[in-house]
Amino acid sequence: MADAAATMPGRAPRQGRRGSGRRGPETREAILRAAIELFAKRGYHATSMRALASAARVQPAAIYHWYPSKEAILVELQDDFMDRLTEKVEDAMAACESPALKLAAAVREHVVFHGLHRLAAFVTDSEIRALAPARRRALVAQRDSYQDIFIGQIRGGVKDGSLRVSDPRIAAYAILLECTGVALWFDPSGKLGLDRVAELHVELVLRSLGAGDELVAEATEDGA
Repeated sequence: MADAAATMPGRAPRQGRRGSGRRGPETREAILRAAIELFAKRGYHATSMRALASAARVQPAAIYHWYPSKEAILVELQDDFMDRLTEKVEDAMAACESPALKLAAAVREHVVFHGLHRLAAFVTDSEIRALAPARRRALVAQRDSYQDIFIGQIRGGVKDGSLRVSDPRIAAYAILLECTGVALWFDPSGKLGLDRVAELHVELVLRSLGAGDELVAEATEDGA
């Protein structure tokens, strides 16, 4: 899963810090690329700052111009992943009107984002255990807020009669677990492209919530 280039965070460089041997932003990007790859391959605790520096081709001291600790690197990767994912999902939902179609758009973007950023998704999910308690609570709060997006649309669909489920919260948890799993098994060189995989997930989700054929067709390419 050599997709680290696709997982690069997009935040502006921090002020007042310089890189070593490169321009500052380039140094920062090299550090983050190396962190995604090594945290995913070796695990957070098994990755030393010296190993990060070697993979990023910078001096170990150069990392501290950007980050006070290894945990700070992990926190930035996780925060950036959640921020960009949430933005993509909310932008897609804004183009739809009904709760069921908003849910379909959210599922599609969630699957596509995880398929494009597989290593970052893995690090964000698996290395929550590596965070100090306060940092872990902050990331859990981010994830809870993100889950609430899906819960709200399922509730809206149940209310207007387009969807049927007895517990929208549990349904949202199951849906997100299924859709997030794409990061573990999707192969860009496989038979199905990512867009098709996303469409299939939209269909699976809507049908699991009792959506009718017309709604499913409208929400997928079959309705185009």
